[in-house]
Amino acid sequence: MKTAVFLGPSLHQRDARQLLEASYFPPIKRDDLAGMTDWDVIVIIDGQFGQSLAVTPKEILNLLDQGVRVVGASSMGALRAAELDSFGMEGIGWVFNRFKQTWIRQEDEVALSYAPHDLSALTVPLVDIAHWMETLRHADLVTKAEAAAIFRALKRVFFAERTPSKVYDAVAKAVGDDRAAAIRSEADIPDIKGADARAALNHVACMKSTEHNDIEMTV
Repeated sequence: MKTAVFLGPSLHQRDARQLLEASYFPPIKRDDLAGMTDWDVIVIIDGQFGQSLAVTPKEILNLLDQGVRVVGASSMGALRAAELDSFGMEGIGWVFNRFKQTWIRQEDEVALSYAPHDLSALTVPLVDIAHWMETLRHADLVTKAEAAAIFRALKRVFFAERTPSKVYDAVAKAVGDDRAAAIRSEADIPDIKGADARAALNHVACMKSTEHNDIEMTV
């Protein structure tokens, strides 16, 4: 299967290539999908907005109508998959499920700042905070009120300024220094976007393996 992956700060391309053999492109932007109807599978993980126009649902629908399989996860891919799964786009992972379960889907939940030379993440996206609070809540390590206060505090921090140190500063302001220290000792901030990116690439790798085995069996 001829496979393209649009990937950026969610997962280093070096690690991605160990999971899935494909052609890799930087975070997707408007018009990047033009002329890609001859691809079998397109995986959208990261995407641009702000500095460039975001890829539109219509661009993805055009590919789906041409029989191209489109998989989304982690970041922009999860957002578009939540919007288009009823039209055939496949969503993978926790972030996709979070967007799928709400009518209000905001790009700022997956937004982060990244280094242009190697696409590495510099700040913490809100979805990582949401997953962190969910994990702590399930383990009864934070109260519902504390989790809500922490999320609200970090939502007020501009995504390009939400560095790990500022995250912990905001947690301390929301619940106090002692509780913040206890929370920090229980669990690190998770990289849910990275986990979802890996899940999506493994999913496509399994698809390709299954197709290859089916072809061998019918020869």
